[in-house]
Amino acid sequence: MELKERVRVNQAKIDELADSFDESTGLTWLWAFLFGPIYFAVHGFWSRAALILVLNFIIIGFFVAPFIAYPAWKIRAKEKAERALLLDAAERNR
Repeated sequence: MELKERVRVNQAKIDELADSFDESTGLTWLWAFLFGPIYFAVHGFWSRAALILVLNFIIIGFFVAPFIAYPAWKIRAKEKAERALLLDAAERNR
């Protein structure tokens, strides 16, 4: 019984001390949103910084891919057209 009571008292002390060591602000979410993995790395949350960095690449890829796909196809089509014209001109000059 005494061991359970000591554990409970220690847990209460930990909870009280944790509140005094809490350095977060009301704008923590904003700073994390604006600076992403840099915010977590600066504060020493290395695993969260790595996770957010990986997620940024995945999520940004989903949002950026649709906008860069169409121009890529246009550039490829122009390159093929130029190649076809060069081959046609080369055959005519023979």
